[in-house]
Amino acid sequence: MKVLFTTAIILACIVAISCNKNSSGPNPGAGANSLFPLTQGNTWYYQDSVFTADSTSQILNVAYSDTMTVSKNTYTDNYGTVYLEVNNIYGWFDGSYIAVDPSNDAIYEADSPYFSAYTAFAVAQSDGQIIQQNSGQYNPNNTACPLTSTLYGFVTPVTINGFSCIYNILLTNDCNSVPLEQIVTYDCPGTGIVRIEDDEADSTSTGGVTLYKNYTQTLTSATIVK
Repeated sequence: MKVLFTTAIILACIVAISCNKNSSGPNPGAGANSLFPLTQGNTWYYQDSVFTADSTSQILNVAYSDTMTVSKNTYTDNYGTVYLEVNNIYGWFDGSYIAVDPSNDAIYEADSPYFSAYTAFAVAQSDGQIIQQNSGQYNPNNTACPLTSTLYGFVTPVTINGFSCIYNILLTNDCNSVPLEQIVTYDCPGTGIVRIEDDEADSTSTGGVTLYKNYTQTLTSATIVK
């Protein structure tokens, strides 16, 4: 389900958090406060929405229920980090393999078929902290205008459907500082990803400075094996 520039611009390593700390298995930090408890039998129930935007409005195109489960399939990267597959056929995590850093300060992800690992979420120390910035990235729409992605972390709790969450914002700009995409990820420690919001620049806007909802995936309930 990942769209536009998402998988092209996220790095596997982030500032202030060391990269792939020799995870001993697919389930590190799987206690009560794990950023993403990856135990087989865990199930997340989401409500997904797809939107269509034009220059003046944002229209809900389709909404549907969605389920994600943990698979027994694994992927091991070059650092020895073991990722566990999640089944989310109609959702954002379709084809994703996920690992939690042993220190429980980051969620790593590798998406099939290319399995290029990246940091999907990281815990900040303060609101608005720049966790990662990556410039000079390939822009498929304009190769002469590279992209810059900046990952911001926030620690002030936000409540979504009864889940108390911390969140990250990944903002992608082009070489003229025009915003092209914003991905907001909300995580409830002990439960996992509660909401994903993907906002994109309106394709009919010449400046591309207005971001509209393209896709959301929101947790309604979860079955977590303790």
